[in-house]
Amino acid sequence: MSKLDDDIRKALAGEESDYDFDQEEGLFRQWAGIYHGKLRWMAIAVTIESIVIIVLIVLAGIEFFQAVETKWQIFYATGIVLLAGILLLIKMWGWMQMNHNSLQREIKRLELRIVESRKQD
Repeated sequence: MSKLDDDIRKALAGEESDYDFDQEEGLFRQWAGIYHGKLRWMAIAVTIESIVIIVLIVLAGIEFFQAVETKWQIFYATGIVLLAGILLLIKMWGWMQMNHNSLQREIKRLELRIVESRKQD
């Protein structure tokens, strides 16, 4: 744990918080969370697109090693690099969506804490 995590736990422990840090979502649950909500259709489309791109990268790799002329090896190598770049962008979108969902959950938790603290006053 980092020092910041320890400081947060100490601060919450002083308030007798009922928040359980062990209940936070793991990577696979966050990834599955992308497929819920308004952008579900886009997440499904991006997943299908990722699978197609991976298949094309594998096919281009096979053709690269079977090509006899240098011209075709350059062609397939360029295709592999471009497809890998597109795949990287798709994966970055997925990670940003997971981060967005995580931030939304944290904001909701903070809103609930504020409402609870106002009720106690």
